[in-house]
Amino acid sequence: MTLKLAIATTLVLSTQAFAQNSIDTIIEKYNVAHCKSELSALASDIIGEKKHRLLVSNQTSKGDFESLLVSGVLEYKDRQSHIIFSMSHSGGHCDVAYKESFAVKNPCIVVREEVFKKWLFKGKLNDQTHVFSHKRDDKFIGYMTSTKDGSYCLVSRQKTAS
Repeated sequence: MTLKLAIATTLVLSTQAFAQNSIDTIIEKYNVAHCKSELSALASDIIGEKKHRLLVSNQTSKGDFESLLVSGVLEYKDRQSHIIFSMSHSGGHCDVAYKESFAVKNPCIVVREEVFKKWLFKGKLNDQTHVFSHKRDDKFIGYMTSTKDGSYCLVSRQKTAS
């Protein structure tokens, strides 16, 4: 009985740890000196309560210049996405951004209605890639690229918070 209780407690605690936003842990572990609140706020807004895993891909710190690149995976109910958070600080100015990409097993015309319905059409990069901006935030940009056979759609979203 005690063993079952210990296992159940471990599972609950590990699930809770997995669900927490780990960008703050990374900021602390890697001694990020600049743009901490901006990076934490953006990550919290994007990740929310979703399950995720983050990995520091690159960190540079030389004098007043500091940069951090964090990549990871973000879990939704129906898919997973790749996500990248970037931060750079130079001359007293912070640049913080994220980019997220995922594939959808639907033609882009369907995805347009599901994901980007209220976004403004900005243009085309080529015949397969369309660009959109969020109608309330022009720093929030979306891309849709159709596969050659049109059965899948690659979706990317990016936002700068500088």
